Amino acid sequence: MTGLVYSLHFRRIEQFLVCGAIACYAACVLVVAGWLSRVDDPTMRYAVAFILVQIAIQALLILGLVVSKHLRSLREAAHAARMRRLEELLARPDSAREVLEMAARWPEDFLSVVENALRTLTGSAHRRVAELLEASAPYRRLLLETAGAGPSLVIRAISLLGRMENPEARAAVRRGLKHPAEAVRRAARKAIVTGGDEDARRQVLDSLCSLPFWERIILFQLVPADSILHDFLAKVLASGDDERILVALEFVLTRQRLLLFPVPVGLAQSRNVEVRIKFFRALPFLRLEESVYSVLEPGLHDPDWRVRALAARACGHLRAEALAWRLLEMCASFEDPAEAGHAARALAALGGEGWNRLQRVVGSGTGAGNRIAAEVMERRMLGGLGVQR
Repeated sequence: MTGLVYSLHFRRIEQFLVCGAIACYAACVLVVAGWLSRVDDPTMRYAVAFILVQIAIQALLILGLVVSKHLRSLREAAHAARMRRLEELLARPDSAREVLEMAARWPEDFLSVVENALRTLTGSAHRRVAELLEASAPYRRLLLETAGAGPSLVIRAISLLGRMENPEARAAVRRGLKHPAEAVRRAARKAIVTGGDEDARRQVLDSLCSLPFWERIILFQLVPADSILHDFLAKVLASGDDERILVALEFVLTRQRLLLFPVPVGLAQSRNVEVRIKFFRALPFLRLEESVYSVLEPGLHDPDWRVRALAARACGHLRAEALAWRLLEMCASFEDPAEAGHAARALAALGGEGWNRLQRVVGSGTGAGNRIAAEVMERRMLGGLGVQR
């Protein structure tokens, strides 16, 4: 029925169905009126025929609903019993023959159970289920469905095959990257980054720049932190391509995990202000080739106040006590209140001399910088974070 609704010829089919239903209804009224020939008055005869036809239609509808509901309940009960049986057989290591027989007889139930099992199981149990799927009759159909036109079937096939490690399944998933439907290509990218071969994963990682921001965030969370990812990030951060560098820094900010390879410090003085902003924002998670002070100090003097603010925040995260003098200057003279706020919070995070300097800022006057510093101190103390003296 769904295929009929979404058919290109549904408009014509709709008109034909409406006209046919009206014609059938009129014919039924005429036939019943013919049976009521004993009623002399034609108006009364057709009125009674009209009522009888309506009553018959409503009775048939009610009977049909009751019967269909009963049959559906029986089918659902049988379906639930088969699903439980399949789950029990999958849990038994000596039931491969029975599982394959049920897979050939009820392929949809088998694929549903296998999909849930592959999503939740790991290790040897996962490998056993994957081997059963590969040996089953529906497996070949899944391989053919990856080249089909219907997105829903292709996505399901990719979701199942993407959890398998054999080359045939991985090649079928990789074909999904060239499917005309964007939803299928998206499913193929997700399957590849979580369990695809190395070449396919590199291909997906190289295409990140062309993807929407929200999809990049999803892939960032899915991709495993292995040598392929580290090689990709190292190459991108050293590439000099600002667009690709921004994507790599987005990844660092999304995952918030320390990178294990050194990052070029030249990014701190990039001509692209967006690169500088993201670099200092991600600085606590970056491993630098040089001293952190040689990177932070130019950032605190950057022409753009956003870069200065994020460099100040990084000073607090990295405990850069030697730059407390510059943070103090930013509390007194700033282009935007956010700049002074980050500098004040960094001084509070440093503790010791940084906290003392922040107190002197609060007691030195009544300007905007003093109010911002006082608010930071108040929140720090009320938050119960404690300050080292």
